[in-house]
Amino acid sequence: MTAAYIEKKEIEVIELDKKTLSKNVSIALYQVRWGLSLRQPFVADETGITQQQLSAYEKGETLPSILSLVKLADLYDISLDYLVGRCQNSKAHKTTKTFTYKEES
Repeated sequence: MTAAYIEKKEIEVIELDKKTLSKNVSIALYQVRWGLSLRQPFVADETGITQQQLSAYEKGETLPSILSLVKLADLYDISLDYLVGRCQNSKAHKTTKTFTYKEES
């Protein structure tokens, strides 16, 4: 019987301070939305995030919650890593699972 060993590897942690993270998110949100020719009212309606919140996110005034980031990444069909500036490939680590966030009346 042979024992299986897991080799310990050093994990490289990408350090981001809040200011850098906020800047990365704001730039990505603005550029992706404009690249898709989407207007804030449409994004707000589809995600349940208010237009005021979206504007604050895009200006870098407020950092979105993880739930908001997931909703926006899903709507824009981009990865969270791309959205926060951890990679340059918008489809890297992208899930193929689809979600519906719009609340029904």
